[in-house]
Amino acid sequence: MTRRDLVQAISQRTGLSRADASAALEALLEAVQEALQRGEEVQLRRFGRFSLKYQRARKGRLITAKKEITVPPRLKIHFTPSAELAKAIAHNPSLLKRFEPK
Repeated sequence: MTRRDLVQAISQRTGLSRADASAALEALLEAVQEALQRGEEVQLRRFGRFSLKYQRARKGRLITAKKEITVPPRLKIHFTPSAELAKAIAHNPSLLKRFEPK
C-alpha cells in the first residue's frame, strides 16, 4: 500500500476530500517523526507502538577491500504491534496461505 492508497482509503472512510485526507496523513506522519526525534515513544492504541532502540557499535567487514571496520552506534526505530493487530494478522487464513513456504 502506498501513500496514495492510504490517502484514498482515508478519503473514502471519512468523507474528507483527497486534499484534506492527504493533509491529515501528512500531519500524522510529521507528528510521529517529530516525537521520535525528541526521543519519545509513540503509542497508537489498537495499532502499535513506535520506539527507539540503541544499537551498539560493532565490527563489520568491507568485503571488497578485505578489511575490518567499526560500525558506529546508532538509534533504530522499532515497531511493536498491539496484541489486537498481531492477533488479526497471525490468524488470518488468506494471509497464512499467501505466505506459506512453497
